[in-house]
Amino acid sequence: MNLTYQIKAKSKDEAIIKAVENHNIDQNKIVEIIEISKATSFFGFFKKNGEYQIQMEETTKIIETKIENIVVERADELLNNMGLVLNVKVLEARDHYVLINLSGEDNGIIIGKKGKTLNSFEYLLNSLCKSVKVEVDVEGFKAKRAETLRDLARKMAEKALNTDKIVKLNPMPPRERKIIHEIVNKYKELDTFSEGRDPKRYIVIKRKRMG
Repeated sequence: MNLTYQIKAKSKDEAIIKAVENHNIDQNKIVEIIEISKATSFFGFFKKNGEYQIQMEETTKIIETKIENIVVERADELLNNMGLVLNVKVLEARDHYVLINLSGEDNGIIIGKKGKTLNSFEYLLNSLCKSVKVEVDVEGFKAKRAETLRDLARKMAEKALNTDKIVKLNPMPPRERKIIHEIVNKYKELDTFSEGRDPKRYIVIKRKRMG
């Protein structure tokens, strides 16, 4: 896929110079230059620039930057609609994956109880950015949440073993369910699986059948 720039200049050479300076492009990536209209003048006066279309190869870095910009724009739109004042910063972007961090006076509101509001925000943002997987964090909240989930997984595993009953957890996003699965799977006597559909998919823990 190529990028296209419309440049007004007196000549093709000048169009190239303007493209490089104004759009910060690599001249070696230019694929084609098309003269749409010639530069004109009337007896040397009333000079009018010509118009040129410059096509260049779209590099991986350019693609990543475009994806980052789209994600930030969508996040800003959602936050504005929610009436929240938060800064959006891209922490990582690679292979159609973007990690953003939110920070500001409304941190507590966007996180919500046990991260439920943050999970909903992330779900909505991903539905608006279908070509990329977006993960949202708020000042390292997810690392703390992960430790809380590990503790929860151990407690629920012990409950399933001690009561010999099926244990159902509250709905969680895929990332959080994965943490629970990893911990419970260390218990050889237990099975763990997910039921329901996102965003209401939840984990079930039960003792394995013997024999």
